[in-house]
Amino acid sequence: MYHRVLTAFAFSATLLLSACADAEDKAEEFYQSGLTLLEEGDIARAAIEFRNVLQQVETHVGARLELARILEIQGDPAGAYGQYRYLTEAEPNEAGPFLAMARIAILNQNWPEAERTGNRAMELAPDDPLTQPIRISLAFRQAVQDKEPARQEALAAEAETLLETTPNDLLSRRVVMAYEMSANRPSAALPHIDQAIAQEPDNLFYYLTKLRALQALQDAPEIEAVLRQMYTQFPENREVQQSLITFYLQRQDLDGAEGFLRELAGDDTDDPEGFVTVIRMLEETRGRDAAKAEVERLIVANADQKTNQDFYRAMRATYAFAEGEAEAAISELQDVVATAEASDQTRRIKSSLAEMLLRVGNRDEGRTLVEEILTEDATNVAALKLRAQLLIDEDQPGEAIVDLRTALDQTPRDTDILLLLAQAHARNGSPQLQGERLATAVDVSGSAVRESLLYADFLLNSDRRAAARSVLADARNANPTSLDILAQSAQLAFADNALGLVRGIIADVERLQDQPRAPELLQSLRSNLLLREDRVDEGLALMQEQVGDASENAVGIYNVIRTQLQAGRLDEARSYLDTHLEADPESPQLRLLNAALNVAEGNPDASEAILREVVADNPDYVDGATQLYVQLVRTGKPDAASAVLASALEANPESGRLLMFQAGELEREGDIEGAISIYERLYARNTNNVILANNLASLLSTFRDDEESKARATAVARRLRGTEVPAFQDTYGWIAYQQGNFEEALTYLEPAAAVLNDNPLAQYHLGMTYAALERSEEARAALERAIEIAGPETSLPQMQRARETLVSLQGN
Repeated sequence: MYHRVLTAFAFSATLLLSACADAEDKAEEFYQSGLTLLEEGDIARAAIEFRNVLQQVETHVGARLELARILEIQGDPAGAYGQYRYLTEAEPNEAGPFLAMARIAILNQNWPEAERTGNRAMELAPDDPLTQPIRISLAFRQAVQDKEPARQEALAAEAETLLETTPNDLLSRRVVMAYEMSANRPSAALPHIDQAIAQEPDNLFYYLTKLRALQALQDAPEIEAVLRQMYTQFPENREVQQSLITFYLQRQDLDGAEGFLRELAGDDTDDPEGFVTVIRMLEETRGRDAAKAEVERLIVANADQKTNQDFYRAMRATYAFAEGEAEAAISELQDVVATAEASDQTRRIKSSLAEMLLRVGNRDEGRTLVEEILTEDATNVAALKLRAQLLIDEDQPGEAIVDLRTALDQTPRDTDILLLLAQAHARNGSPQLQGERLATAVDVSGSAVRESLLYADFLLNSDRRAAARSVLADARNANPTSLDILAQSAQLAFADNALGLVRGIIADVERLQDQPRAPELLQSLRSNLLLREDRVDEGLALMQEQVGDASENAVGIYNVIRTQLQAGRLDEARSYLDTHLEADPESPQLRLLNAALNVAEGNPDASEAILREVVADNPDYVDGATQLYVQLVRTGKPDAASAVLASALEANPESGRLLMFQAGELEREGDIEGAISIYERLYARNTNNVILANNLASLLSTFRDDEESKARATAVARRLRGTEVPAFQDTYGWIAYQQGNFEEALTYLEPAAAVLNDNPLAQYHLGMTYAALERSEEARAALERAIEIAGPETSLPQMQRARETLVSLQGN
């Protein structure tokens, strides 16, 4: 047995030695073949042969060295670097690989590796000619960091000397280029840059350096030539394309920009995506009519390319919808979809059509289209967003969140999805998650205007002013020309009395006076600043200058009058308004201001008379009816107010404000179902209105006992979780009570009842919650308070329940 094992072992060893010999022989064959191919200039096949060598004998130094050199030539510095690194590990005292690695690291500006490998190369071969450019490059960078101009000059001179004998040494040439540019001698740098480009025409770094030099020389023709050269060399590079477009636009060369974009787009019948950029550029620079004309031209040009023509017809419909031609736009898209085959483009067009239908209130057809899209493609992002919005509007935020997460998995940087998620979390009563999504949207968008304003508003509503200031500051830096950001920043700065910041914002707006809204904002900021500095006369003068003689500027006139009243200048306010009334005595807006000023002067009867005249002259003027109604209610004339409201509703049956007043009256009269009907109608129009949501949920939960109504109230009121508004706390707390969450209910109902101390229902809700928690004394006090406030003539059914509960508590 022992003999057999030895024999087997000896046989295996022989096979192993034989295999090693075969591998070395094959490796040598591949190696010699690779060298031959190198001599013939066939480096691609030579590289294959050297890789074959390494498959046979991994430690073959010659093959690895030749492969590293080929990879450098082929523009794969990372691959070459890896091969050289292997060689340094195998032969740590050989300078060659370290020299090669240091050169690659310097050319790629990987300075930590450059210093590691370069220092080792200088240790191993300090006098090697290849070491000198590395030494100079590392020393020059250090001199730049240490701000030693004399040292930089000396090293640049050394590099110049090396170039005399080794003109193709890119390390030395880069040192000279960097020195001449830092010394503000771009003309001296240009010959070196051109030589570097000639040596490495595929290295974008040298072209960018040349652009910097030419920009310093303000040589526009040469800049254009270099940009064109870059585009020829790097035709797929988006940054190069955008740089050339930006160059044309900065020089107001719209023809040049348009021509280049058309060049990128190709033939009229090519992929439409290229022409989308052309169309957008035309709209931004030459106006919408020019863009629409281009779309029409492309529709005709693609008469035989139905897919392309459908694309442009969809664009035409989008323009029509934006200009108020909803019916025509929808009709065109319906025609396109009717004959289009299923495809990604068709689904995009269907999404646009669905969005239009939803926006005009045709929810059934819109929803049907959305479901059609998702049946074909369950992960279609546009359709998922539309369905999520429908679900949010229908108070199904949980289902909306599922759709939006599916969409976000595919396009994680889509801020529309993130904002919809924030909306869904808000509707779901999760303000913390809402804030997280808004913060992510700001981050992903790079502090874009819309995202920043929404997040800042959320932070302010959450009383996180410092965070809101930070968000707006970042947005100002990212969007220095946004008047919306500047206006919001100024509003917050005024609220914080940060007048120094206001002055900075004013300076920013002054630089944007060519924007249409800028002069008005500038005047407003200046006048408000003067008023804050107690320079009332100067502030009022500036405000009045802004209004001028334009009596139709009722808002400006109102601001002047309000400021005069705040300063105690009632006579000045009267004189100022009368001047404008003389110029335009029939203006309904000025007459409303006159009525309000009469109230301030202590003449309510005169004010009422003015308002009645305005309403009689303008029966469909909702502002007039609203002001008269509110004044009559405040002056204790409810019957007259109801009469005014009834007349106003005849003229304006769809007015949201008037319907809100009507719902309030019906509620006070005990017609709860009538009030609920109006709130349901208004809520269907705008489910984002938190006041409507509260009022509807409050009536449903308080006056209906069926499970469907309770579930509806819960869904509508879910967004009120965490609220600190007393009326909203009362609504949410009572719904929590009905769900059996008594402890949670109490955290809302106690603060609500403390503020709403004259509201019998708020006291009743609190008393019933105390009773459920077996806190009998507190329950008695709250329920007795509710009955007392309601009075003996009350028709509220809750008061009978309160009495029954009191009897039960006394029995206990």
